[in-house]
Amino acid sequence: MNGLFLVDGHQLLYRAWFGFPARITSRDKTRDLTGVFGFLALMRKAHRLHAPDHELVVVFDGEHAAARRATAVPEYKANRADADHTPITALPDVKRTLDAAAVRWTEIDEIEGDDIIATATTSAVHEGRSVVCYSSDRDFYQLLRPAVTVLTPHRTVISTAEIHRRYRIHPCQWPDYRALTGDPADNIPGIRGIGPTTAATLLTDGWHLDQLPNSPRLRNPRCHPITHQWTELLAWRDAIRLRTDISLPDTLITGQPTAPLPRAAHILDQLHLW
Repeated sequence: MNGLFLVDGHQLLYRAWFGFPARITSRDKTRDLTGVFGFLALMRKAHRLHAPDHELVVVFDGEHAAARRATAVPEYKANRADADHTPITALPDVKRTLDAAAVRWTEIDEIEGDDIIATATTSAVHEGRSVVCYSSDRDFYQLLRPAVTVLTPHRTVISTAEIHRRYRIHPCQWPDYRALTGDPADNIPGIRGIGPTTAATLLTDGWHLDQLPNSPRLRNPRCHPITHQWTELLAWRDAIRLRTDISLPDTLITGQPTAPLPRAAHILDQLHLW
């Protein structure tokens, strides 16, 4: 059975907008096309080189996607309020080009794209399909297993073995580990004084946070803040955990491989965006 290639749409759009070496504009120089051109070019290359026989699906965040997690963790993604969100101006054209290229995409209000990808990944694995998650978001590490890899826009392939080598934990422990150490990208502070080495030691033998209370592992003085911030720690872990229970559109995933994508310039010409 062919695999599934899931693209983190918003993340790739920001990467395209800020990561290209030069701006790409319309022929009359009035419109910046870097976001839409870069998005298509990066996606096409990744699909062609790493998963040409896979079904390609793009997932975007809903407009109010962070609201649910922010209710439990008020600081969740609050650091992004003042960020430069200019790339979003290219989103309507990106969606138009995906339609023109016959690439399926989805956006569900109040649902984060990560949760849609996690749900699709879990379903695909149960069906015996392999999955590639195309993103540099480390939260996807928790999905890793023999049939699932993460491909970054730098074309680095992250596997289960790589997570164990880098962090000395298993993918299923990622939310526990990240709650302890913090996640600057999502504005989760972590426990002061608990770094990667201490966190990995606390989680040795596949332990999760639930096994730490009253265990000898918290006797180290540097671990005392864990007890004092226990409620916050569990809330952070819940915010990092990806949902796998999202109702996906019936037509989103077909089970059929996606044909090779046309070049970005061709699609932009087709839609008169140049």
